[in-house]
Amino acid sequence: MKKERIVYYSDPLNDDFAGTKIRFRPLPTNFKYVSKNIFFRALSTVLYRIIALPILFLVGKIFYGVKIKGKKNTKKLKGQGYFVYGNHTQVLDAWSTQCYINHGRRGYIVSSQDATSLPGLRPLVMMLGCIPVPLNPDERRKFNDCIKYRIAQKATITIYPERHIWKYSTHIRPFPDDSFVYPASLNAPVVATCLTYRRRKIFKNLPPKMTIHVSNPFYPNMNLPLAERRAVLRKEVYDYMISYSAEEENYEYISYRYKEEVKTN
Repeated sequence: MKKERIVYYSDPLNDDFAGTKIRFRPLPTNFKYVSKNIFFRALSTVLYRIIALPILFLVGKIFYGVKIKGKKNTKKLKGQGYFVYGNHTQVLDAWSTQCYINHGRRGYIVSSQDATSLPGLRPLVMMLGCIPVPLNPDERRKFNDCIKYRIAQKATITIYPERHIWKYSTHIRPFPDDSFVYPASLNAPVVATCLTYRRRKIFKNLPPKMTIHVSNPFYPNMNLPLAERRAVLRKEVYDYMISYSAEEENYEYISYRYKEEVKTN
């Protein structure tokens, strides 16, 4: 019999259950979001394409049983950069886009500055495609320039609008539309993904296997004002994620319960 795993939350927008406990280290004032150094770029290519992607691909297939549904949908976006949005339920779920959805193109991930706070590992995570969220106006300018540059390179940029990790969560948390300003302003396509879980047929007490659902592209309506464009994109992505998270196959390995509801019951 499965031992019930329960996590209680109080704030669906700000509670974080990643459990990483990383000591925050701010970015230096001379931090470069895009490095033009030829040696950095060469090493980044080797690390990303020859080392990281093959290893992570195999890890996903062997240990997580990753399945992809709708992978062909992104082939329609050949020759253009686009944004990928998904639910955030794993510490390492960012690799799913790079390994299984990108069809060989370079991918980047918008991340909190926790990723760049790991001692001595900042260059490594940047080589692997991290784009840290800005915390001040100077970083914001560099961040925006980086987003435009990567889309112009026909790369993909993955964003997790839920922001915080809830491991193995089977429901979609509410999220604002602020992160949709980038595709809305750049007239770039958007692809929604939803990570769901499948219970194992053997070794049933082990963590479940993963299924990644990939949507057809959504496009911003450039006839609408910017605020409406981003709101429409957010709704399309949210509705897609909700539709697949509600599937019967989505196995609840960890149950997330609202503290106030527990008190009233």
